[in-house]
Order: sequence, then structure tokens, then C-alpha cells
Amino acid sequence: MYLSNTTLLILAGLALTGLALTCFYSVLALRRARRQLLLCSARAEQQQSALTMLEQTATRLRNERTGLQNENRDLAARRAALQTALAAAEKQADTGRTLLEATRKQLESDFQILADRIFTEKGQILSQKHQTALAALLNPVREQLGEFKKKVEDVYDRESRDRISLVKEIEHLKTLNQQIGKDAVNLTNALKSQNKVQGLWGEMILERLLEDSGLQRGHEFDTQVGLKDKNGRTRLPDVIIHLPKGRDIIIDAKVSLAAFEQASRAETPEEQQHYLQDHLDSLKKHIHSLAGKEYHLLPGVNCPDFVLLFMPTEGAFQTAVSREPELLTEAMRKKIILASPSTLLAILRTINHMWRQEEQNRNSLAIAKQAGNLYDKFIGFVEALEEVGGRLNQTVEAWQLARKRLTSGKGNLISRAEALRKLGVQNTKRLPSSVAVEEDEAVCPEHSNLNS
Repeated sequence: MYLSNTTLLILAGLALTGLALTCFYSVLALRRARRQLLLCSARAEQQQSALTMLEQTATRLRNERTGLQNENRDLAARRAALQTALAAAEKQADTGRTLLEATRKQLESDFQILADRIFTEKGQILSQKHQTALAALLNPVREQLGEFKKKVEDVYDRESRDRISLVKEIEHLKTLNQQIGKDAVNLTNALKSQNKVQGLWGEMILERLLEDSGLQRGHEFDTQVGLKDKNGRTRLPDVIIHLPKGRDIIIDAKVSLAAFEQASRAETPEEQQHYLQDHLDSLKKHIHSLAGKEYHLLPGVNCPDFVLLFMPTEGAFQTAVSREPELLTEAMRKKIILASPSTLLAILRTINHMWRQEEQNRNSLAIAKQAGNLYDKFIGFVEALEEVGGRLNQTVEAWQLARKRLTSGKGNLISRAEALRKLGVQNTKRLPSSVAVEEDEAVCPEHSNLNS
């Protein structure tokens, strides 16, 4: 059966309507899918941004951890070096003390043995005059021994104080980070002000380190010393460190840390990186300027051709070095050595230890010289005693010869005098009993001769 045109049109309309509805729902579904896709894309971008920030934070934390690990390794190395120096100093002190004690005991023993032998041999025949002369000879030696003992005790006390001081220095390194943390507050305030204030703050930190190191102002270091260069211009190095044997080291503390402070307050990573690069560029510029001053050519100082550039904060130092690892090598090529508070304190403590060793060496030389002089005087004393003994022996021999002539032999004076007494000579004294026996033995033959 054939359908009418109207029916066909209705069917076609229904089909088109169904198709339109299908297309409409498809468009709606497509729009919903597109919105969901856009939403997912936005979430993905947010997550990517958060991931980027987390990666940057992780990178910064890793850098900070690396800096802290390097600092801990440096502190451990310095602590080990100081402990090694302490052990070496204690060993050297023990060796010197043992040697000095053995020398003193040997000298006392030799002197006692020699004195006992001399007093035993000669004491019975020394007169009061000889005893006085001997005391005059012994007193200078006794005084020299007392001075020598006092100097040895002074050296022992000084070595003990130096060991205690070295132990305190090692303990002080443990509290260095706490002190640096306290100084960071002052650094923040100083860096926000003018460059002059920044320089004064750096010099203040430097002077505090000099005081903590044990160096003495005016003797082992000087500050703000005016020096004239070859063109007549005045140079004012911040600190001149004096070394033993007339050498010097110059320290500069005028580095600017304004960019580093701004980087610590940056709100975005890009801004922080920008200021950190400015900090590195400022440090390089100062290194170049400092290298051109040629402090080692100035008259009045005897220093090597390098300068210590002091950076008053560990963070600024570690940031610059980690950002450009070749910075230290590049600075050394320009005769500039970068130093943070911890490394500079270790250097200053080493210099202070060098001065203490120099003082001990001078004292040891003085003690050795005194010991040599004492030994020379002791030899002179022994020679004088030997001479006194020889003179005493000569005196005793002369006395024995004179007494023998007086009391012994045929026709001696005793027998002749006694013969005169027996002949009736008036006398009021008698001969001593010590010669009476000899007299009795010698008078009889002579008396018989006189009677004959």
C-alpha cells in the first residue's frame, strides 16, 4: 500500500526532528566534555605550577643542605686540625718538660756529688776564712739555680695555660654558629642602611673575631693604619695582622651585602635569582678593585702579595661560592683570598698559636742560654775549688815540712829549746802536748850531745 505524500512528509519531519535532537544532545555532550577538558587542563596547569614551586623549594633546600654539609665538614676538619695541634703541643710540652726536669735533676745530682766529695775531702782543713770564700763562690751558683728553677716553672705554667686556651678555642668553634645567628639580626638592619654603616658593621664583626682569637691589639694586629703609596695617596687597610719574624697579613672588610639582603627578602624566585646575581657581580667588582690597590707594595708593611677579603656572614659566602664554584680560584689568581667568619677565626687562632709557639721558643732559647751560662759558671766554680784544693794541699805540705823541721831530725828546734829549758832557762809556758812526745823522743840524743 502506498503512503500519501502527507504521511511521507510527517515521517520525514519526525526523522529530521529525531536527527536534530540527536545533534542537539551531541552538541551538549560535546560542550560538557570541552568544559571538563578545560577544567582538567586548568587543574593540570595549577598542579604543574605547584610542582614547579615545590621543585624550586626542593632545589633551594638541597643547596642549603649542601652549604650546611660543607660548613659542617669545614668545622670538623678545623676541629680535627686543632685537636692534632693540641696533641702535638702537649707532646712537645711533655718532651720539653721531661728534658728540662732530667737536666735539672742531673745538674743537681752532679753538683751534690761534687760538693759532697769536695766538702768531705777538704772540710776538715778549711779555716773560717776559706769557708767564707767558699760561701761567696757558692751563693751565685745557688742564685743561678733558683732563677733557673723559677724559669722552668714559669714555662710549665705558660704551657699549661696555652693548652687550656687551645681547648677553649675548640669548644668555642661549637658555639660559633649561634653567635653568627645573633649577628644576622644586626646584619639585616645594617644592610638596609647606607654602605658606610654596612662597612662599620663588617669591621665590628672582624674586631670581635680578632678579640675572640686571642690576638692583642697594638702588638699582634693594628686597625685603620694610614699608609702612603708611591703616588702619595693614603691607604687605610681595615686590619694588619702581624706575624712572627716581621711578616704581615692585610684583611679587608668593606664588601657590600645589600644585594644579598634584598635576595633574602625577594617575593619570587626570579627576583631572588636577579639579586643573587647582583650579589655575585658586586663581590667580583670588589675583588677586582681590591686587587688593584697592591697593598703589598706599600712601605711600612712586609706582607705577601695577597689580601684576605672578609665576608661577615656565612650565608653570603656560601651563596656566592655555590653559585659560581670557580670564584675562589678566580679570586686567588688576583691574589685575593675569600674568608668567612669561621674560616677567618681558624686562621686567626692559628696565627695566635704561632705567636705562643714563638714566645715559647724564645723562652726555651733563654733557658738554654741561662743553662749554658750556669754550666759555664759551674765549671768556673769547680776550677776555682780545684785551685783552692791545690792551694790547700800546698799549704798542708808546707806546714808538714815546717813541722817536720821543727820536731823531727837531729838537732831540731824542739830538742834544742827543750835542752835550754833543762839547763835552767827561766820560762812561763810549756810546749803543747802534740809535740811533747816527739820532743821526748828527740831531745834525749841532743841533750846527751850537749852534756858531752
